[in-house]
Amino acid sequence: MRKGCFVKSIIILTVLVAAILYIIQNHLDDLVKPGKKIIKDLVMSDIEDDFIYVKAGPEKDSLKIILENYLTEKIENADEISDKDFDWLGVYLNKMAEDSVIDESELEKFKELIKENKAK
Repeated sequence: MRKGCFVKSIIILTVLVAAILYIIQNHLDDLVKPGKKIIKDLVMSDIEDDFIYVKAGPEKDSLKIILENYLTEKIENADEISDKDFDWLGVYLNKMAEDSVIDESELEKFKELIKENKAK
C-alpha cells in the first residue's frame, strides 16, 4: 500500500468515526423517542383489543388513562425493560376483564398495584 493511500484511509476513517460519535452523543434521542412511542402504541392497542368487550364507562376510560401514563413513564424512564416488568400487568388486566365490567374497587386496587410497582 502506498503512503498516500494509507494516509487517505486514515483520514476517511477518522472522519467517519467522528461523525458517528457526534450523532450518537447529540442526536440519539431523535432516533430513540419514535421507537418508544411505537412500543407504547403497540402495547396500548393490544390492551384495547383485550378490553373491547368490556362495558364502556368512566372506569374503563380511567383505566385507559392510568395505563397510558404508567406505560409512558415506564418506557421513558427505564434503561432496560424486561417481560417481568409487565407480567403482573397482563395477569391483573385479564382478571379485571373477566366479568366485562370494571368497578371502582378494581380500579383502586389497580392504582395501588401501580404505586407498588413504581416503588420497585
